[in-house]
Amino acid sequence: MNHSSISQKILFVDDERRLLEGIQRQLRKEFKVEIAESAEEGLQILASLGPFALVISDYNMPETDGIEFLSQVYSLYPETVLVMLTGRAELDIAIKALHKGRISRFLNKPCPRELLIQTIYDSLEQYRLIQAEKQLQQKLEKSNLKLNELNNQLESLVEIRTQAIAIQYQYVRELTQMRSSAQIADALIHIIQKITQTNQVALFLNKDNEDIFLPHKTEQYKESVSIMADDLLQGSLAQCLREKEAFLVKPDSVLLVNEQKLFRGKACACIPLNTEKRVIGLLTISSDTDISIDKIQLEMVKTLINSSATALMNHWHLEIQTESQDAIIAALAKLSEYKDPETGAHLLRLKQYCELLCQILGRSGKYKNIISSQFTEDLVRSSPLHDIGKVGIADAILKKPGKLTEKEFEVMKKHTSIGGNTLRMVYEQYKSQSFIKSGMEVAYYHHEKWDGSGYPHGLKGENIPLNARILAVADVYDALTTRRVYKPPFSREKTLEIIKMGSEQHFDPDIVAAFVENEESFFMIAETMVDSI
Repeated sequence: MNHSSISQKILFVDDERRLLEGIQRQLRKEFKVEIAESAEEGLQILASLGPFALVISDYNMPETDGIEFLSQVYSLYPETVLVMLTGRAELDIAIKALHKGRISRFLNKPCPRELLIQTIYDSLEQYRLIQAEKQLQQKLEKSNLKLNELNNQLESLVEIRTQAIAIQYQYVRELTQMRSSAQIADALIHIIQKITQTNQVALFLNKDNEDIFLPHKTEQYKESVSIMADDLLQGSLAQCLREKEAFLVKPDSVLLVNEQKLFRGKACACIPLNTEKRVIGLLTISSDTDISIDKIQLEMVKTLINSSATALMNHWHLEIQTESQDAIIAALAKLSEYKDPETGAHLLRLKQYCELLCQILGRSGKYKNIISSQFTEDLVRSSPLHDIGKVGIADAILKKPGKLTEKEFEVMKKHTSIGGNTLRMVYEQYKSQSFIKSGMEVAYYHHEKWDGSGYPHGLKGENIPLNARILAVADVYDALTTRRVYKPPFSREKTLEIIKMGSEQHFDPDIVAAFVENEESFFMIAETMVDSI
């Protein structure tokens, strides 16, 4: 894989000429920087001098603003990493930039030089990984063709070898569908077990580029020891780290004590998970019986491991981005919490309650075919947004310690429409973001009641979206079991009684039944995630 062929060009777009020239002077020794004073000029430079690894744009620009410009760049060059650097830090701009502009980072002016440089390095690495995965996929396809030709020539291959090839193809097809790094690690271990016909396969990962390899825990091996990189600088396995090459343990091989910790039984092989810059993991194969890994099997294993290494790195980066999105959601939710006297632990508990209810309802019953993993993920991620509309309610009403007057309650009820309308505007522009739709629905409808007596629309029964019905039970349970400015926490028994009484009136009876049957689990969450006083 030729790292030098991957572009490291950076384009800065801003209508302030002096700022651009200053940035170019500061960065030209370290980076390949081009500048443009408008979106139109930026697109021309991208077309004539590309490809570019990174585009950093201001928001306020003549004719075409930064969000629209970055959206156009994404449409034309979807692999280019996009960053917004602006003096405008309004919430709506950040949301639009995140979803429409497809940015990976949002930086405020003035941006410290250290933060800007670190962002550039991170973005160039992200772009490099995307390109590296494409190159690796091409190499993998060529390898698959060679393996297919070899299979046609070698009619004497035993059944296990033929099965191994089929397993490899299946794995390659499924790799792009995997949703998390943990799923990739599990799948890698499973397929190597099939190919080598031993279940004693272990995987040690170095995710954060620190001097330690942590075991990937599985059902079979839940308790494993971590390995310091320095412990592998001496001995037979040192070549795995130094030369990035597989090591086959021979009968006369002598392993040090630290090396033996990597194996679950009689050591057979240790194979590194390589990326261009470093070894991100070690996979070890052991067996209680004598097994032989031939050249064809080893090449298959190495090909699968290399594919997995690239996929792991990409998923680690994607998971960091998802964590960043969740942090933005949490920040948006905090806007309402700063005005509302409820505590911060409320949002964390609510996510736990919603996830638990989804798991219960998704296992059996009438909602089994509705509550998918995506439904659950969307509700859990968006549940903190249910009360975001409270930012539009006066503090005098939100923080009133006593009972609200009828007029004040009418004002309070508007928070559902304020929150729902806000998220609806976002969703109408970015309909690919299903968790925004879920957030819109729970914001609108979490105060609707099963018997039609709720607000804002008086919806009844199953006309109320299922995610809002689930959140309603979770939200009321949390309100009952915690201290609020207007009441002390209710007892466990009193809370259960109130929830039961709300069945078919306030709540969906099927959701109440699921809650009652599993009340102990909800109580444990409430006990372990209590508010700090």
